[in-house]
Amino acid sequence: MTFTKVLLFFLLGTLSISAQKKYVTLPNSEVQLFVEDFGKGQPIIFIPGWTMSTQFFQNQREHYAKNYRYISYDPRSQGKSTKTESGNTYAVHAKDLKHLMEALKLEKPILVGWSSGCAAVFEFVAQYGTQNLRQVVLIDEPPKWIGDSSNEWVYGSFDGYRGSLKELLHDPKAYSKAVVDWMLESEITEEQEAWMIGEIMQTPKYAALSLYIDGLISDYNQTVKLIDGQIPALYMVRDSWYDNTSKWLKNNAPQAKCVAISSHAMFWEKPEEFNKLLDDFLDSWENK
Repeated sequence: MTFTKVLLFFLLGTLSISAQKKYVTLPNSEVQLFVEDFGKGQPIIFIPGWTMSTQFFQNQREHYAKNYRYISYDPRSQGKSTKTESGNTYAVHAKDLKHLMEALKLEKPILVGWSSGCAAVFEFVAQYGTQNLRQVVLIDEPPKWIGDSSNEWVYGSFDGYRGSLKELLHDPKAYSKAVVDWMLESEITEEQEAWMIGEIMQTPKYAALSLYIDGLISDYNQTVKLIDGQIPALYMVRDSWYDNTSKWLKNNAPQAKCVAISSHAMFWEKPEEFNKLLDDFLDSWENK
């Protein structure tokens, strides 16, 4: 192969990669969302949680790009996307998601929300309904953060959040480390911990606080009921939540499917097991 052909091959390969990792500018604004867009076919959108980025789904990218159009993006003020002083709420994140779907010309995507990425999914349904969605998958996030854990599916009470809010205010890096420790089941290397904390710390403190408080005050119980029976829904919840969550869903969203996962970020820790659980759900509805 001649030098010219080698150079052309290299440049084409580079252009192909850059076309799959790109920025999408939202309409009537200067906000740019960093997007990963791989593969062809049925679109499936992986939505990161609070302060997280596309990098946490690195173990899903190759797997789903084989049979789907795999898409993930950094929400506003997170990761590589534009940082804004306003609009750091899940209602705005849902509007951003709708604009992104329109910009990428996506029809009936599958939405996979992780943690507070589920709030963006719930807000999307609350604002726009389910008619342009195929399926929704919600990873380890209750529809309401604060409440009575004896009869509701919640994270806990406000008293349980006092300490974490203070730490977030006074030492965001220490809080980010605590989040990483909380969301994983197994120990990780210092290098792995460093990149995760680095991704979280890309979100400015003002935006992180705004999103955190929005999560605290939100209640999407009625949205869960709205989804039920309209489109297939899968709730993936940690083992310790499974019994209470499945009971709550049976009473409030009886047509939803609920499966247990080993940790908040099982998709990163145990990608083969996680992908199999997700594949089983997607395949079961694909063949109906």
